[in-house]
Parts: sequence; structure tokens; C-alpha cells
Amino acid sequence: MIIHHNERIKSYQLFIKRPLKYSEKFTFIPIRLKKDKLYHKCIFQTPLLFTPYGINSTQNNKNIIDITFQNIENDNSQKVFHANLKYIYDTVYEKYKYDYIVNEFLKRTDFNDCLRLKISDNTILFDEFKNTIEDINNYSYGNFIIELEGLWLNEDNIWFQWNLLQAKIRLPTHLKEYSFIDEIQEISKTSNEDKYTKMIKMGVPKEAVDRQRVLDGNVPNKISQDKIPQGKIPPPPPPPNFNCSSKKPYIVPKIKASDLQNVILKKSKPIQKDRIKKNPNHFEPPTIEELQSTLSRLKKIKG
Repeated sequence: MIIHHNERIKSYQLFIKRPLKYSEKFTFIPIRLKKDKLYHKCIFQTPLLFTPYGINSTQNNKNIIDITFQNIENDNSQKVFHANLKYIYDTVYEKYKYDYIVNEFLKRTDFNDCLRLKISDNTILFDEFKNTIEDINNYSYGNFIIELEGLWLNEDNIWFQWNLLQAKIRLPTHLKEYSFIDEIQEISKTSNEDKYTKMIKMGVPKEAVDRQRVLDGNVPNKISQDKIPQGKIPPPPPPPNFNCSSKKPYIVPKIKASDLQNVILKKSKPIQKDRIKKNPNHFEPPTIEELQSTLSRLKKIKG
């Protein structure tokens, strides 16, 4: 059973089992937690704790890690878990204080109180996505599953044996391959459509807009050329091919003054206007057209 860090450990009874002698100098005392007549190993899940040095090796080539309460001022769960550890120490201290020197397992450091854990070959390390990792870097945060295995007696000293069973470490984000979302700028197929839409909004007749589509070579499938009025604005003729070596470019002839002398102008017919009937006693002068017509009919008198 794993005891979560938010659970109050005072609801359990700390049970000291029968000592096991390993040598003349070292004796090991297993510890269990008793609740409802059941005995459980002292396994705890920690809150998010800080490890300033990661995994290190001792002079005896044993791997260890220090976890600290660096963020206890900002994290109330660290305060609860710190109180649980303090309760364990106080219980052991009250039992052995007259016979042994009970060494504290929470050491005061520059990173607040620190707890040292032993790492075995069975310790498993994970990242936040449940992937196994090989190491824990300096200045890392993580959650840890730890075990208080028991107490070591050495002459007149008592030491606590804490083990790291598992760790879940928050790793910095690393992208192993090209991960940019490239912006693909496509040429808009509706750019001309915006032009024609603006023409319609400006009041240009739809027929004129359709003719402009034809001139632009952008006739939609829905518009039939048979419906477009013909003959009013014919499409421009293709330009002459000046690059063709077999044909000469067409030159427009110039008009000469001699050509104008042979031009015969046709006489215009006089415009007959209805005379307005007025009072017969009133004198009405002839019009200029009438005078010109009369003079043209007079014959010249030979002298």
C-alpha cells in the first residue's frame, strides 16, 4: 500500500519489528505501519519536490539522490508531507532517546530541509508521459515513491534507511525533429472574383460585368457565352505577328493632298420647313435657305 502525501500519517501506528543482526557492529530494525490490525510497509508518494544535484554516487559507489522542500512556502502539500516525516522521527526518537543517538534524516541545507534516498538497481525512473528515463538531472522537480525500510543500529547511533522506489521527473521540453508549422501562401483563385464583386457593388450592370469576365478570359462555368450580348463590344483583334520572318508588317498608307482634289462633294438637299401661318397683314421676311435657293436659280446675264 502506498500512502499519499495528503494523508495524515498520525492515523497509523508506527510498529517496530524484531531486530535483525547483520554483524557485530550493525543491526537492522524493520518498521511497519499498522492500521485496522493490518501491517503495511512504510511507502509514501511525495508531493512535487526539488532535487538540486540529481543522482550522485558516494565513496562506496552507491547511488543516492537528495530531495528537498525548496518550494514549501508556495506548496501546502509539502507542508503536510513534511509534518508526516517529522512525526515519524519524533516517534522513533521518543522510543530510543535514552539508549541511542537518533540521527535526524531531514538535514538543513541551502535548499531547505533535505532527505537523502538510496537508489538500487530496481529503482525505475519515468518522465511525465510514463516513458522510462536513465538519469535525473540537476535542478529538477519530480514526484517520488519512497520507502522507510527501517533503522540501522551502529554502536550507540540510530540511522534511518530511506529508499527510492520510483520517480516521475518533469523534464524540459525538447523537440527532436523539425516541428515548425509552415505558412503556405497560396495564390488566391478568387482575386478576380473580388474585382467583379466590387464592380457589382458599385452599380455596374451585371451584363457589363459578364462582358468584362470574357475580356479577362475568366468566364465561370455557370455563365454561358450565348447569354452574353454580342455585337456591342466585340473582343479586340489579335495583334499582328511582327516576329514572323515570312510576312511583312502591315503599314497604314498616308493620305496625300492630291487625293483630296478628286473628291466630289454631294449637294445637300434644302430642308423644307413648314411656314407658320400668321396674320396676312404682317410682313414675314424670307429665311436664309429660301434666299440661297432663289439665287441659285437665277441665270447670269451676259453683257
